[in-house]
Amino acid sequence: MKRKNRTIIFLATILILGWVTTRTIKQSETKPGSTTKTSTVRFITSTMTADGSIVAQNQARLAFQTSGKLTYLPFKEGDKVRAGQTIAKLDSYALQRQLRASLNNYRSTRDTFDQVQQNNIDNVLNAQVTPTYAKANLDTTQAVNDAIKRILDQNQATLDNSVINVELANYALQLSTLSSPISGIITHEDVAVAGLNITPATGFTVADPDSMVFRANIPTSSIYYVSLGSKVTLVLDGINQKISGTVSRIYPSKIILSGGQAVYPIDIVSDELKTKAKLEQTGKAIISTNSENLALVPVWSVLSGKYIWINNNDKPELRQVSTGKIHGNEIEITAGLAAGDKIIVDPKYISSLKYPIL
Repeated sequence: MKRKNRTIIFLATILILGWVTTRTIKQSETKPGSTTKTSTVRFITSTMTADGSIVAQNQARLAFQTSGKLTYLPFKEGDKVRAGQTIAKLDSYALQRQLRASLNNYRSTRDTFDQVQQNNIDNVLNAQVTPTYAKANLDTTQAVNDAIKRILDQNQATLDNSVINVELANYALQLSTLSSPISGIITHEDVAVAGLNITPATGFTVADPDSMVFRANIPTSSIYYVSLGSKVTLVLDGINQKISGTVSRIYPSKIILSGGQAVYPIDIVSDELKTKAKLEQTGKAIISTNSENLALVPVWSVLSGKYIWINNNDKPELRQVSTGKIHGNEIEITAGLAAGDKIIVDPKYISSLKYPIL
């Protein structure tokens, strides 16, 4: 008899603890006036579908750093280029003249520098400076040596500045030519013909087709269920045959799409893409997830880390479960729940039902 009484007291304590805990949390989590009493358990499916498109992992977006007149545009969109080839060039007449002027100034400065150095070797500088200090009551030797040192330092600084001016003029001339850093295909040009004035906003894109991948966008709430190496089936627009692939990269930072949705990009590789797909081709990815028999429930509904109230034929049942990772306001349930189970989300609903032990 005493053992039976202890059992009843224990069950009643768990019920009261669960009711009080859930009521406290729900007062802060549930919107006022909500009439929802139960919520069906949400299981993560074994596959998920994500939109995406074919892109090149190895591609370059190029632009001039200065404005100017476009004088040379040898390639069109779709043309192949080799690494180092010129794909666009600005009018460089003025830049060439500036470089020539800088070189002339350097030559003149270099002649002056060499002459001053020779004058110092021949003691000409000493002879020029000494009379200036001979009239003053100074240590002539020290004063002359200091003066000669300053002359040589100034001469060196002038030459250094001349060299810098030549380098800057040459660098500006180099910036007037846009070369491809990779071998590939020109996939985009913001300008179609030469002869137009362009700005740094004018861009050119070169992509390596041998590095094609399918880049899909995964919602932030689902990224936890995608792993490197996950199997993927690609359905590309315009291609009837499905393509098999695997997840090769999961990007660490989320991006915001034009519609405001936050997603994580992932790259999917397949040898078939090189022969069947084209850059910028769109489609869908059917991704196998790592979430077999995995359910998600609100964090607050799990009591003591291992109990959940379930509505079992209009009777509250305290179910023991196994938990996994927490994702925001939800927690994984790895065991203990089944499809169709309903979680009690309104604490008052428990007390309104007939419960034998009370």
